[in-house]
Amino acid sequence: INAEYGKQWYQRRVREAVVSTQSTGGGRGTPRGRGTPGRGGRGARTPNPPSANMFVKGLSWDTTNDSLQSAFEGATSARVITDRDTGNSKGFGYIDFPDVATAEKAMKKMQGASIDGRSVTLDFATPRDNSSGGGRGGFGGGRGGGRGRGGRGGSRGGSSAAASANKGTIQSFEGKKMTFDDSD
Repeated sequence: INAEYGKQWYQRRVREAVVSTQSTGGGRGTPRGRGTPGRGGRGARTPNPPSANMFVKGLSWDTTNDSLQSAFEGATSARVITDRDTGNSKGFGYIDFPDVATAEKAMKKMQGASIDGRSVTLDFATPRDNSSGGGRGGFGGGRGGGRGRGGRGGSRGGSSAAASANKGTIQSFEGKKMTFDDSD
């Protein structure tokens, strides 16, 4: 009797799994990586909303700021992102336009086009948030830490308004002078 019950249970689970994968489009039913939920793996990502800045990836290692800007009609500036240590191109960059309409027009014209012999992919760039200080480091602690843990460096405390006001200034010493006599 137990073997028959086990077999029925197993067949029911297999049917449920087949129905589940058909309804979700395959995979585990949970989003893995970027892409459409339920599809598994990487999928097509949703484009960013239109802005006056454009992100370009797939650039040739030989592409310069000038050649990138000249490829886009109406661009006000272009930046090819380079490695900090070697100075070599990382293969992507940003292009600035005077307004969103000009950027949209350039996007339609240049999507999938070739720049310096390489087919490029374009997307509108998300605006940079300049309120977070310098680059480097995640979780807000500079090097590691954040989330109140400190961890490998992180914050050394003293993040009050008074401490922030005194940063970078020469501090005056307000202690007492002590002498030690050996004349006892």
